[in-house]
Amino acid sequence: MKGGTSPDYSETVTWKDVEEAYDRVKGVIKNTPIERSSSISDLSGGEVYLKLENLQKGGSFKIRGAYNLISRIKKDVVAASAGNHAQGVALASSMLGLKSLVVMPQFAPPVKMIATQRYGGEVLLYGNTFDEATERAKKIAKEEGKIFAHAFDNRYVVAGQGTISMEILDEMDDFDYILVPIGGGGLIGGIATYLKERGYKGKIIGVEAENAAAMKQSLKEGKPVKLDSVDTIADGIAVKSPSEFTVSIAKRYVDQIVTVSDEEISYAMFTLLERGKIVAEPAGAASVAALIKGKVNVKGKKVVALISGGNVDMPLLSQIIEKNLLENGREFIISFIVNNVPSEMKKAIELFAEMKLNVEELHTELFGEDIGVGKQKITAKLKIYGHEPLTKIRKTFTSLGFRIVSIRGAKF
Repeated sequence: MKGGTSPDYSETVTWKDVEEAYDRVKGVIKNTPIERSSSISDLSGGEVYLKLENLQKGGSFKIRGAYNLISRIKKDVVAASAGNHAQGVALASSMLGLKSLVVMPQFAPPVKMIATQRYGGEVLLYGNTFDEATERAKKIAKEEGKIFAHAFDNRYVVAGQGTISMEILDEMDDFDYILVPIGGGGLIGGIATYLKERGYKGKIIGVEAENAAAMKQSLKEGKPVKLDSVDTIADGIAVKSPSEFTVSIAKRYVDQIVTVSDEEISYAMFTLLERGKIVAEPAGAASVAALIKGKVNVKGKKVVALISGGNVDMPLLSQIIEKNLLENGREFIISFIVNNVPSEMKKAIELFAEMKLNVEELHTELFGEDIGVGKQKITAKLKIYGHEPLTKIRKTFTSLGFRIVSIRGAKF
């Protein structure tokens, strides 16, 4: 490290650095499993294997790079992070008997902030973006004479992240594609360096959130580009700009970068949870989103998709589950007007039971623009269990004298 706080670019990262990093971290990290996913294989047309870094210590791959760096310098550090690097730095520092201060943007998920504190890190909330938090952390490090542990603009961090590829090659070396989420580019930088320098002939594909696609734009322009803003649920890859260091690696070794929307990420998270029993955070599910939505043609190919983390905020996960249940016709919300007498409610409940619709929520209203005198509005959230054609509900409601106001969710 030059001057104690700046990355050392006198030498770039090589496959030997990755192997040296693995010697440091292998007794500390988990060798996370690689599992074939029949559901993602079916949806994408390829033979898909998932590298499950969501099961890593700290809930993401970040402990690899953080430990490789901090175990070398053996000093207290200051870092900036949207959450996962924060946890990696806090955990690595605590393991080494050191202190850490992590500046996190104010939008950082509470689950990541609380976990960072539990791992022994001191947390300072500052700014609205990762980049603003980074500038604040750099200033603190300079003022206090401490090492700034950058999340990706550091050769030792990048080498540590690359240890994932060693574990993959140890189990399988004949895959055609590997898909890796991209934020600042440290993760894909380490993985791509090791794979390509060790003779991997397949394609390395980066996946960015479409509203935070700084690396794709940077490669297009041939230099690091700073976006005006980022807007994505994938906080782990919501980075305005990669570094000169990570862009240079991507130029050499990354074959393609694709983008995915928040809607596509949401569906991938839901699919992983329901079909694979895998909890992935938005950034961690980006690689699977690209496969499911056909952003890369992998039909008939053998594919590794990296699930980079599982530190998802529970309210967000609940919202994603609810949204996908509605959009996929697994439940629906119906509002209808009935006469304000007990027998009308009884008719509606009996109809739901007859059609094997489980009542999840039920609300009534007596006042509103669409509610006449002597009427009430009933809004029910219903889960679908049976196989009755739902078009029947319209016909039956009409025959009972109920007036449907709105239906959201299932197709009728």
